[in-house]
Amino acid sequence: MKIKILTVIILISCHFGFSQNIDSIDSLITESIKLKVFPGAQIYIKKNDFVYNKSYGFHTYDSIIKIENDHLYDLASITKTIAGSLAIMKLVEDYDFDINSPIKKYFKDFKRSELGESKIIDLLSHTAGWQPYINHPKFLIKKNGNLKKRFISDKKKSNNMSLSKKLYVKNSFYDQIKKRIKKTTLNKVGKYKYSGLFFCLIPELVKIITGTEFENYLNNSFYKFLNYKLTFNPYKNHTLKKIVPTEIDQFFRQELVHGNVHDETSALMGGISANSGLFSSAESLANLLFLLTHENSILINPDIFKNFTQNQIKNDTLNQRGLGFDKVRFVSNGSKIYPHHNLSKDSFGHTGFTGTMYWIDPENDLIFVLLTNSVYPSREKNKLGDLKVREKLLELIL
Repeated sequence: MKIKILTVIILISCHFGFSQNIDSIDSLITESIKLKVFPGAQIYIKKNDFVYNKSYGFHTYDSIIKIENDHLYDLASITKTIAGSLAIMKLVEDYDFDINSPIKKYFKDFKRSELGESKIIDLLSHTAGWQPYINHPKFLIKKNGNLKKRFISDKKKSNNMSLSKKLYVKNSFYDQIKKRIKKTTLNKVGKYKYSGLFFCLIPELVKIITGTEFENYLNNSFYKFLNYKLTFNPYKNHTLKKIVPTEIDQFFRQELVHGNVHDETSALMGGISANSGLFSSAESLANLLFLLTHENSILINPDIFKNFTQNQIKNDTLNQRGLGFDKVRFVSNGSKIYPHHNLSKDSFGHTGFTGTMYWIDPENDLIFVLLTNSVYPSREKNKLGDLKVREKLLELIL
């Protein structure tokens, strides 16, 4: 069955719900740019039959390269859902993959680690008790501030991968990443604690089960239907003028991160990870989400997708998660609902550290995507969160 992908329409009509708030949406984003929350943004909203797709501002505050609708943003942790979770869904559909299996079933080197008993389903819902994060770059920096040449080089070689415009990392560094993950200690199993560690292992899991490289598996299963407009390492196939930069990295890479993934761990994996690494425009991401949630989806079994997007954490209203996906939940003392009180309990989405977000609400027929590079020039100030820009946008939409 051929499904027509949503086309770009900018309609302003008082006949369509939130359309009367378009001017307010434009004003909010324009004001955010003036306040230096981010230098530019893309927004894509589909609500019922109304579609609004617009770009604002510039790549950086020097106002040289204007943001266009086809420019690519670093999606950051959104990758966990539209790469990591999607890959696992496809394994369930094509290989009868059992998400209740412990990871030691597939990773033999985890048999002697206490992490080996962790179930895939708990790892996806962030309830396996794994540590949130490992600062891998610190193991590569000498006391004098120089990088260890054992793993990092300023020359391209046959056994290394691009880390930035000027640096390369050995292909074998992934073994160091996995070794450090195995050595971490468990927190309380069953309690929610957001962790990206397992998502670093998903590419290897896909290769073990399918014999196919992670990127190829995703391209063949999903991204080819969007003409490969969601991509890892966009510098390989796109001019930098179409890729929005993220942060001026003064700790590790010592340069503006542009065309390479912002997340340091994913960069050390050659830019291909289920933790972070995908780049896309707001329109391409929205089109993927539309195809995934269509009742006759050509991409994935709808029942499998629905199961992954349902809440998996019971009796905890402060922490609601699907299998990779974020859910509507109470925050603080339980008096406020994130990200908005008008979203249905079946809605789901995710955010990304670089300043990205999407949210889908089937009940309200809503697809919402906001892409920014709010970490530019530095991650030090989180104005996007402090000023609640995403929540204010949802208020105008809903």
